[in-house]
Amino acid sequence: MPSPIVSMLVLLAGILVSGCRETPTAHAEPHAPPQASTPRPAPMPGERTREPLSLIPEFPRAAGGPFPFGAQDFSVWQARIPRIEEVEINSSLDGSKQRALLYDPGRPEPRPLLVALHSWSENYLQNIGIPYGIFAERNGWVLIHPDHRGPYRSPASTASALAQRDVLDAIDYAKQRARVDPTRIYLVGYSGSAMTSLVLAGRYPEIWAGVVSWVPIYDLVDWYGWLRSNLPERHYAHEVAAACGGAPRPGTAAADECRRRSPRSHLQAARGRVNVYLGVGLWDQLVPPDHALRAFNDLAAPADRVPVEDIGRITKTRSIPETLGAPEARPLYEAAKAKVVFERTSERATVVVFQGGHDVIYNAGLSWLSSQRRTVLP
Repeated sequence: MPSPIVSMLVLLAGILVSGCRETPTAHAEPHAPPQASTPRPAPMPGERTREPLSLIPEFPRAAGGPFPFGAQDFSVWQARIPRIEEVEINSSLDGSKQRALLYDPGRPEPRPLLVALHSWSENYLQNIGIPYGIFAERNGWVLIHPDHRGPYRSPASTASALAQRDVLDAIDYAKQRARVDPTRIYLVGYSGSAMTSLVLAGRYPEIWAGVVSWVPIYDLVDWYGWLRSNLPERHYAHEVAAACGGAPRPGTAAADECRRRSPRSHLQAARGRVNVYLGVGLWDQLVPPDHALRAFNDLAAPADRVPVEDIGRITKTRSIPETLGAPEARPLYEAAKAKVVFERTSERATVVVFQGGHDVIYNAGLSWLSSQRRTVLP
């Protein structure tokens, strides 16, 4: 048993140690109260924001895809996009009922609107538009697929005033039915409707955040001459004449009418004001590549325009002059087996020439559109 002296020494040591130990309550500095997190400001109009994007790798291109070009079947749309709707829209010009397909993701916040136009010979049920619907469903975008007076073979169709208004009416309808972000209204056209998309870009530049035009017709009069010389057995030349009130030979009223419906009469008004993406196949035998290149020149700064002699050589030889340089590799084109052979950007316009024909490279256009925003115009 320890002696009284030892016990007293142990007790004294314990008191000294406990007196030197820091405790949170007695000696530590008090913690500052937690600060409320500062909310991030909402993006300003025109500010580029990034959100996850789901592309459609199973649909690299329209040609050779699962949907035949002439197929028009609503049941196929429904099978792929169950919430797609067939709707009727009152024309604000002539009061007629115009059909369209609408996809509304039902989101509470404003969403991008994709306006997709059918090609020359088809209508609003054209099945090669289905990949746009699948893309809209995956990304929560609104989609409107208007008829704009059906196939391009009558005066009411073919980028007429009625057809243009139908596209604008479709946008208004989509805004009434769904939550649409007005700074992200996108337009995409193919072939005949690529022509219409460029006319709309020039006539209504204040609407579009971005316009994608695949293998566009730039001048109906020139295209009519090309068809007569190179594809006389096809139906397109007859349909151009039917839309314009006769064969558009030089000096005729039909030629004037065809020019009024062509991008060459309107596109310069979009220069520096609309983001435009032009894609064309080097080997396109229906609409030669000079149409897209001439459209680009209307949108580009003078120093960036493709020389006229180079445009002529590209169309004649279906090759790219070495003086135009070699483009960077573009993975989305490579995935579609459509290697880019020429690319140029100027002002707000980009033109891409790829190894291919009369085609759509879906993911390249959709990826580009997703990064565009409408800015305040001068």
